[in-house]
Amino acid sequence: MAKRASHETYCRLPRAGVKSLSMTLPYRAAKKQAELAVPLVERISESVSAGIPADRALGRYYREHPEFGSRDRRFFSGLVFSWFRWKGWLLFPSPERCALAYMLDASQAHPAPGIMIGVPAPVPPGAGNLPLEEKAAVVAGLLGVPEPRIESLAPPWLSSILHFPSGATAPGHLRKCLESFQARPSTFIRLSARNSARSADFLKARAPSAVPSGKIALAMEVKPASDLNFTSPGVSFEIQDIASQCVGLLCGPSGGESWWDVCAGGGGKSLHLADLMDQRGSILATDIRKSSLDALARRTGSARRIERRVWNAADDPAPGKNFDGVLLDAPCSGIGTWSRNPDARWRINESDIPLRRALQEKLILSAAEKTKPRGRLIYSVCTLAETETESLVDWFLKARPDFRLESASNPLTGEKTGGKVWIWPWDSGANGMFVARMRREG
Repeated sequence: MAKRASHETYCRLPRAGVKSLSMTLPYRAAKKQAELAVPLVERISESVSAGIPADRALGRYYREHPEFGSRDRRFFSGLVFSWFRWKGWLLFPSPERCALAYMLDASQAHPAPGIMIGVPAPVPPGAGNLPLEEKAAVVAGLLGVPEPRIESLAPPWLSSILHFPSGATAPGHLRKCLESFQARPSTFIRLSARNSARSADFLKARAPSAVPSGKIALAMEVKPASDLNFTSPGVSFEIQDIASQCVGLLCGPSGGESWWDVCAGGGGKSLHLADLMDQRGSILATDIRKSSLDALARRTGSARRIERRVWNAADDPAPGKNFDGVLLDAPCSGIGTWSRNPDARWRINESDIPLRRALQEKLILSAAEKTKPRGRLIYSVCTLAETETESLVDWFLKARPDFRLESASNPLTGEKTGGKVWIWPWDSGANGMFVARMRREG
């Protein structure tokens, strides 16, 4: 049986920024949260094992329990996502292990984890600000086990499928990836160029932690846990990861052009293209999921000329026209999103990646057919796997010699590239992304 850490163990953790939540959260409420924590983690874990994203499973849970207020939902959501972030060290849910998962991410104390580990007062502070090695020591001390290896925070097959940049050592690059996966990402906002100053002022007034990203124009960064559930007439901004904003910038559309967003999803990149084109031109947004296109419809203003169409590459013919530009943000393994979606690393298997590659090949060939001569084809994926990134583009350029890479600069770093751009998670504290910019010969 794992031994309990002494109360003194927690007194050694940093107390910067810790608030006495035990004074604001009644003991009865904290006790109820503590009682529900393990059953909730077990339930969401079953859903994730069945391939259901944790946020979708949580949404269903909250609909079944309308009695939970925002304070409860905030704690439960933080607990669940922290569990999947640290699951490789904690292995199975228990009161101690669930409490520890929360503490490893938290920057301030919370009474419910203290109740779960039997230390109700004073409340143990979070260990969120500690480096990974010290977090490993906390795990070993609380659970009475050897210090866990950092490599076990991700599936063991990760190192065999990663793309390793030229000049990087495999152990060093893997370590950087793992460190980025364990960091809670910020929220990023994309402002509209038409009213950016007003939108920025409005945003900062309601989310004081919002600051210009300092990386690219019109991007703002909001620290985690900020409430962005507000709107106002005349104010325009979109929640969009900064790596995704880089994709739109690398598309480089011009006003009056026609573009096809092949796998549009909820339409964040379609909306960005429309803004970059100053609402002049046309965009066709397609996706296999009607629900995603419905979400885009709700986000699309009347001035944005975005046509929506359900399209399945496996069965449906490609659109009947050619385009000045085609953006293929292809379905992928999503490894670059593992900090924002920590459950995703436990939903995918290594055997899934060749299936993603087969779909990517089919999609990029369809996209190429509809790219006009001298038109631009942009391929992007939020993954770090070699077979879905550089290898896929090399294969495509051999299959379609009428396309060539077009030089591009990394929007975050300014680094000049031959057309293959890597947005690493540590470049911005956001998602990892690979983008290839190609031109069809005239």
